[in-house]
Amino acid sequence: MSSEKTLEDEDTFKILIATDIHLGYLEKDAIRGQDTYNTLNEILDCAKKNKVDFILLGGDLFHENKPSRRCLHSS
Repeated sequence: MSSEKTLEDEDTFKILIATDIHLGYLEKDAIRGQDTYNTLNEILDCAKKNKVDFILLGGDLFHENKPSRRCLHSS
């Protein structure tokens, strides 16, 4: 058994860092309205696939400081 630590050691945290998602940006745009929600889903899929221990969201999660009901419901 090697003494070197590997990524799978139980003492290792897997962290996914995502920033400035801006949910709700251009939400009324017919073409780009779903972009930020799709991005969030891709981030969550990546986290599941890589079995991360936690997700650190930095920056702005929502584009507006008072997101619309649609935005809150969709997220």
